[in-house]
Amino acid sequence: MRGELVRITAEDGLELVGFYTSPDGGAQRAVLHTHGLAGNFYENRFASAIAESVVAKGLAFLTYNNRGHDYRSDNLVGEGVGTEVRLGGASFDLFDECVLDIGGCASFLEERGHGQIYFEGHSLGTNKTVRYLSERLDPRAVGAILISPPDMFGIREQALEGAIDGIVSAARELVAEGKGETLLDTGYVVPFSAATVVSVYGDARTTDVFPFRLGRAGDYSVLSSLSLPILVTFGTVEEAVTVPVDEAAALIRERASAAASVDVVIVEGANHTYFGLEEALASAVADFVEA
Repeated sequence: MRGELVRITAEDGLELVGFYTSPDGGAQRAVLHTHGLAGNFYENRFASAIAESVVAKGLAFLTYNNRGHDYRSDNLVGEGVGTEVRLGGASFDLFDECVLDIGGCASFLEERGHGQIYFEGHSLGTNKTVRYLSERLDPRAVGAILISPPDMFGIREQALEGAIDGIVSAARELVAEGKGETLLDTGYVVPFSAATVVSVYGDARTTDVFPFRLGRAGDYSVLSSLSLPILVTFGTVEEAVTVPVDEAAALIRERASAAASVDVVIVEGANHTYFGLEEALASAVADFVEA
């Protein structure tokens, strides 16, 4: 696929690197993809498949490294000899800052002539996408695409056997002492800084967007604030939910109550990253979007 390696400026000046492609003759609409926890713009094979499918339908596509890309990373701010390096990656990602990344990418697409945008996220990227859309009410948004939305609190509670509250409490103390970069074990493959723990797990009202483990008693208010058409996809071999995918899908259909429409596609045999079934996911996205 022909495309362009691009450098994008987040709303606070942080440099984001990504891949952009557009059909010949341009496009009014685009899909903006936000990767998940410790991901990046190129690793997931389904990103390439989605890019090809939406470009073939007449839309542009942008995938990018947000400031939480990979396990740890150096993020750049500024130009020339004045360039600064800020510690980033999953270990140091602050959830609230996702709106700065997504907003900067949306502005990049608008500058390229794409005034209407489908905001797409995978895994933790779905939480970030919903957060952005609910907070910004971006007039450029024409739809939301949520690929394998996770029950983040549920899977951490399972991994830590209920110890997450104690870890959050310890993280709050470290942040208050000015030790926010101290690394803590949260049951993930890499440690999270105390500031990241507080950012992600400290306020469930804003980050626990898909509390599937709580059933209908969960707080879906952030999701229910969206009035856009929504596409949700799951695989049947899903690692990031705590209930059967049919149940998770039903909860989203019910609780995304303000959405213009809610389409759910369950890909038989697919895991959280759709290995071997990337084309099925790409087809679902292509069927949902309109040029």
